[in-house]
Amino acid sequence: MNTTANVDRITGRRGTVALLVGIAWRTPFIILWLALTGWCATAIALAPRGPDAVTWSLAALFAFACVQVALGPLPGWWRTRGARWATLVAMWAAVLAWFWFVPAPADADWQPDVRETPTFHFHGDELTVSGIRNFHYRTSDTDFEEVWAERTYDMSRLRTVDLFFSFWGPKLICHNFVSFGFERTDGTMEQLVVSIEARKRRGQEYSAIGGLFRQFPLIYVWADERDVVRVRTDFRGETVRRYRVEGQPENLRILLERFAIESSELAHAPRWYNAVTQSCGIDILRTAWGQRIPLIPSPKLLLNGTWERDAWEEGRMGEGLRFEEALQRADITADARAADIRDFSRAIRQRDVTMRMAPPAAPAAGDSRR
Repeated sequence: MNTTANVDRITGRRGTVALLVGIAWRTPFIILWLALTGWCATAIALAPRGPDAVTWSLAALFAFACVQVALGPLPGWWRTRGARWATLVAMWAAVLAWFWFVPAPADADWQPDVRETPTFHFHGDELTVSGIRNFHYRTSDTDFEEVWAERTYDMSRLRTVDLFFSFWGPKLICHNFVSFGFERTDGTMEQLVVSIEARKRRGQEYSAIGGLFRQFPLIYVWADERDVVRVRTDFRGETVRRYRVEGQPENLRILLERFAIESSELAHAPRWYNAVTQSCGIDILRTAWGQRIPLIPSPKLLLNGTWERDAWEEGRMGEGLRFEEALQRADITADARAADIRDFSRAIRQRDVTMRMAPPAAPAAGDSRR
């Protein structure tokens, strides 16, 4: 009896060990299957025209097919483990290839605030920009008079660049945009803003998930500060901070030219917005400053709401100020809300906090299209 009991215990232990080894061996493959099937199904449901009943139905059909191939009864040689995995890899690869190559639309029923694509004409130091947004908001960010302008700027009188941080709730992420300041002959300043955004169709709402799955093309919005700043402080309830970017005049000009080149290229060859790899903060670093961005950016790059802290800790922001003092001085929210619209840009520049950034690389010879 004791011998039989010992054999049963040993057999039971071996069976448990074998079971655990089997689970451990299969777990990475199960995770891989879940991740790739889930990603592909989500891509089908959302990109590029979804979500709607058709795309959700196709996504459900794809997920069911993946379950069937992995676990269901299959005919003949197809039921072998190798054939099942080969079929799954082919299905995943087909969706990935479609997702990668599906073109971003150039024309659609765009929302009014992203309807126009700007054009640029350089003639020596003279820059003419058409399609500058200067909406006059009344009671909300959806109640406005739609105004698009054409303006001419003297590039030799480009004096300032400001980097804005606009927070709508989260502290780790925000919206960044850049404002260029040109000195007029009477000594006053004229501002031109570029804001990198998701281009939404009429009826669409922005979502970070949708921004990962090609629901929105990328657009560079060129605007008046009385539009792009005021709509955030006065009508969306956002907290906005402004930093004066230190730089040589020739570097400031490179920044603007890089934005203009990229904006022109987008008008001819639209690209998709991506909340991780092709967004407001990442594109400022990539396009204007010429910084190399890895395929999978680090959290330090992605979390643009932390850039202020990083700059202060590295001694590149608010020299001589405590971090909280620098943030308070840079906060223009109250100034913007109290400003007279006719004197808006001067009113939000009562205080300056400087931020040093690496000088941008000059545009390559092949990037001179304007």
